[in-house]
This record gives sequence, C-alpha cells and structure tokens, in this order.
Amino acid sequence: MKFTRALVGETTLTLKHIRLLIITGTSMLVAFMFTDLAFLPESLHMTYIESRITMQFPVCFLLLAATFLPNFAKHYQAALSASMLSIIFINYWLIIQCWEQAGVVFSYEGTVMYSLFSMFVFRMSFKFAMVFSAATLLGFVVMVLMYPMYGDYTGINVGFVLMSLFIGLLGTYRIESGIRKLTQLNDKLTTLSETDPLTSLLNRRTYEARFSKQFKLAQRGQSTLCVFVIDLDYFKDFNDGYGHVRGDKIIQQQASNLSAIFKRETDIVARYGGEEFIVVTTNVTESQCHDFANQLLAQWQQLAIPHGKGRAGSWVTCSIGFYWAQMNPRITKESIVKLADQALYEAKEKGRNCFVQYCEK
Repeated sequence: MKFTRALVGETTLTLKHIRLLIITGTSMLVAFMFTDLAFLPESLHMTYIESRITMQFPVCFLLLAATFLPNFAKHYQAALSASMLSIIFINYWLIIQCWEQAGVVFSYEGTVMYSLFSMFVFRMSFKFAMVFSAATLLGFVVMVLMYPMYGDYTGINVGFVLMSLFIGLLGTYRIESGIRKLTQLNDKLTTLSETDPLTSLLNRRTYEARFSKQFKLAQRGQSTLCVFVIDLDYFKDFNDGYGHVRGDKIIQQQASNLSAIFKRETDIVARYGGEEFIVVTTNVTESQCHDFANQLLAQWQQLAIPHGKGRAGSWVTCSIGFYWAQMNPRITKESIVKLADQALYEAKEKGRNCFVQYCEK
C-alpha cells in the first residue's frame, strides 16, 4: 500500500484528502478577506492584510508542505492542533489591533469557525481536541479580560465560544467513538472472511490469494519455497468412534501444532479442507523442511492422544508430504501443490505417521 493512500493520524482521511482540505481552507480565508475588508475602515486594511498574508497563510503553507514529509502521518494530530491554534491566536492578535488602533470590534466568530472546521472536517482526535479547545477558550477569556471591547456582552460572548467548543468536543467524541466501533466491526468481518472458524487458521480462499502473492515474490527473487500438505491419519474413524466434539478438538490441536512451528509472518498456514492442512514457507533449506516435518510428527507422539478406532494405531498421528524447490521460471504454483500432495499420498502408502519429500524420479 502506498503511503499516500494510507489513513492518517487516527482518522479516515488520506494524505490526498488532507492536502485538498488545506487548500480548501486557505481558499476560504482568501474569500473572507474580501468580505472583511469591505466592513473594516481603510486605516485597518494593512493590519488585516498583514495578519492574513504574512501570518496565517504561511501557517497553512507550512502545514501543506509538512504533508510531504515521511513521518507526517504519525504527527498529523499534533501538527494540525499547532497550526490551527496558531491561526486562531493570530486572529486574536488582529482583534486586539483593530480595537487598539481604531476602536473597532472585529468579529470573533471566525474563532468558532476555525475550531469546528478543525474538529469535524480535519478530524482532530478527541484527545487533541480537548487540549485545543482549552487553549482556544483560555486565549479568548484572557483577551476579553485585558481588552474589554465587548462591554456588557463579554459574558455572553465567552459563553457562546464555550458552548461552541463544547458542542465541537461532543461531536468529535461521538464521531471518534462511532469510527472506532465501525473499525472494530470491520476487523471482525475481515477476520471472519479470511479465517477458518474452527481453527482460526487461514481459510482456503485467503490461502489461495496469499499463496499467489508469495509465489510471485519468491519467483521474482528466485528464493526457495516449500509446500507441506498434512493430513490426520484415519480421522474419519476417530470422528465416528469418539464423536464430532472430540474430532473438532483434534482438528484444533493440529492447527495449534502447525502454528507453533510455522510462526514467521511470511509463513502461510491454512486449513485446506476437512482434516487436511497446507503450509507454504519460503527462504528455507531442505534440511530445515525435514526438521519441520519431524517436529510435527514428534508433537503428536508427545501428546499421545488415544485413537485405536478402525484401522488406526493406538495414538493420533499425521502424515506429511512436502515439495521443496529452488524457484525458477518453469515452476508453477499448481505444480508445487500437486507434487506435495503426491508426496502425502506416498506417505500414506508407506503406512502413515511419517513424512515424504517429493523427489524427481
């Protein structure tokens, strides 16, 4: 997955979305300039333009430039909070300048707009939104106490900012909570669609998809690849003799045995069907494959689970067939599995409870 398509900073946004939002927000600032300048006296025009062009716009451009840094996604929430607080406090500075220079009460509602835009559009996390809101409110309260420009309406305006920030925080919390629950549900659905419900190993469909990717990588790198096919010996007799509940436990035990041996991230361990399992492992030697097979056989010997039903021996055992290859263009995914399956057949012909490596005749 390319970095530019990855989700950023505990949000559902991508870097492309964030860049578009920054450009959109900056464009809105430009649009508001024409409206604000129409209501401000000419004596304040240069101060206003200075606050936008030399202060707020550079903050926007710096945030946009930061999105191209390698680790931006990790620090997105902190960068967003710092940038938006800078823009808000620049707005406070402008409000103070308008009051001191011309006795003009400049609108503070932009503060609320910046805050809500940050929380809902830029998807500021609830944790950062709490700090952001506290700093925004504190700055506003200090400003109106030091410069009583709103007169008798000071308390009302503080209350308006407070309630707006509270609503923003409440909305942020609800959205974040909803996204978290949705993500958890999606993760569960993904797990259910990719794994076998009894063993929690990969199911046949997911195995096929991952094996195809792994095979192409191994083919490209000309590395080694080995496919194991494992079958529980006389499992039907065990199932008929001891019942399906105990039969399921044997299936689960085999899955546990395989997971204990093949635990690299690149190893593919799947339930192939019924009592049959398949393993794909790369960058291993023939000797290592022999060791893996011996470990699988030894696990059942150590467990010593009674069998003795039908034609089975005294204990539960398994048979293993595998095919190891140094990858080359002539090898296909289907041929490797077919040869491993043929080796399993030979292991059963030899009396089971053993492994066979397929070798070219």
